Amino acid sequence: MIFRKISFLFPLFLAALVFTACDIVEEPYMNTPDGNGNNGDVVRKVLLEEFTGHQCPNCAEGAETAETLKEFFGDQLVIISIHAGFFARTSAPDFITDYRTAAGNEINTYFGISYNPVGMVNRKETSGSPILNPNAWGGVISEILEQEPQAGINISTSYQASNRKLDVTIKSTMLEDLECPIYLVAFLLEDSLISPQKTNDPHYPDGIIPDYVHRHVLRTCINGTWGETLSSGQVSAMQVFTKNYSLTLNEEWDAENCSVVAYLYSGQNLEVIQAEEKKLN
Repeated sequence: MIFRKISFLFPLFLAALVFTACDIVEEPYMNTPDGNGNNGDVVRKVLLEEFTGHQCPNCAEGAETAETLKEFFGDQLVIISIHAGFFARTSAPDFITDYRTAAGNEINTYFGISYNPVGMVNRKETSGSPILNPNAWGGVISEILEQEPQAGINISTSYQASNRKLDVTIKSTMLEDLECPIYLVAFLLEDSLISPQKTNDPHYPDGIIPDYVHRHVLRTCINGTWGETLSSGQVSAMQVFTKNYSLTLNEEWDAENCSVVAYLYSGQNLEVIQAEEKKLN
């Protein structure tokens, strides 16, 4: 495949993003990626792991930031919303739906997430840490999308509603030689889940949005929290890896709103190389 770079002139994109656990207001400025990292029909995509919880008053604003970025970057941004930690706990009467998962809890603990909302963009370190406040997400996403893709991912799914069986095939193609071990992770997400969410929005005097729409929610891992080893050493350009998986969807999950997210990451520093998402229907 031949690298094709197309230049576009875009206005600066202004997002007024408010938060962290304290009240911090900043205005990050972002440019759309020049050329989008196109390599033939393969496009560089970025993974945003958003750490959140329904009892976090600032997390609704964090999720709003993620959605603003999703609208701006489109399919080049893949979002996983991970409910874990103190603010994801359940309690009656409002917060009885449990969005926590074993995989989410493990990732949350490994990276030492101590407050919400925060996120990781391709797990790329900035100022010595991959953990970023929402007002920093857009700039890092833009920077990564300027780079040529190192790999491509193709996801195929087959879902049988009668028995809720999902078959997944993930084809990973290396686009350049890489020295590091490569791992593949596959997760199942569910979108548009409605349940209460704490908020600081003055429009909700009791501090709760009763019919809040939770997006990109991690439901389960398909091949383990840290995935599967594709190569323990060097990989070569145009080398292809194909993996097949099967799982049965929980009866409570709406298949119409589910998707499979797959990403490749380096075994040297856990940094994500490429990401992809495919809806079941």
